[in-house]
Amino acid sequence: MFPSIHIGEFELHLYALIFIAGVAVAVLIARRLCGRVSLPKPDVLYGTLYAFIGILIGSKLVYMITMLPKAINNWDLICQTYPGIPGRLFFLFNLLFGGLVYYGGLIGAVLFLFIYCRVYKVDFVAFADIFAVMIPFCHGIGRIGCFLTGCCYGIEYHGPFSVQFPYHAEMPELSAVPRFPVQLLEMALNMIFFGVMMFLFLKIKIYGGRLLGIYLVYYAVARYFLEMLRGDKIRGSVGAFSTSQLISLILLPLGVYLIIKGLPDRLRFKSY
Repeated sequence: MFPSIHIGEFELHLYALIFIAGVAVAVLIARRLCGRVSLPKPDVLYGTLYAFIGILIGSKLVYMITMLPKAINNWDLICQTYPGIPGRLFFLFNLLFGGLVYYGGLIGAVLFLFIYCRVYKVDFVAFADIFAVMIPFCHGIGRIGCFLTGCCYGIEYHGPFSVQFPYHAEMPELSAVPRFPVQLLEMALNMIFFGVMMFLFLKIKIYGGRLLGIYLVYYAVARYFLEMLRGDKIRGSVGAFSTSQLISLILLPLGVYLIIKGLPDRLRFKSY
């Protein structure tokens, strides 16, 4: 576990630094690709800023939704642990800043990107093609940050490549047993698929929003099985499925539809 670095009196959280660096590199790559779908370079940067806001809002909102049933069911215990109004406020603060859900960030990013394209008359279909290529790259970089921070950790595992995290007061259960390095596996899968998406974009020239469908199908299947290797159950569940597995099952047919039909031309809000 290596969650942060200290520079003088300042503490810099590595997850945020690594993810922002990944987004910055992705923007540079996207600006080199955007001419193939007639997307102006300035819009790549501005649209990414909108998508980044959507990531923050969506990932936090879905996290809070998944935590709400647990908070309601354990409200008496929460009141004992966090007594009085100051305690309740501290609990709400922890809930507000305590975690993120990837699928919420993905949905938020697409929604805010759509808003940007609609308001500023930018081709959303072309942006979706570029966006789909860059998602696995950014996500893969982000999982490196997860590994260093210790979040999204794996199940108990004593086989090859198992990881023994050091003790951390905020997550004492993390270091109790060796863990499967699911963060690094997901990072590797995302980086491999980034190469596949680049090939489909540059060589096969699959456009029209179909790349977004290919990504959704790939990640829905991958995430469904990756959830079986996750040891953190904080994100909640619905029946026999984790929250992310349920969202995967919902997004899978949408991805198949996009592969077959693509995005409609009415979403090309072009003014150039």
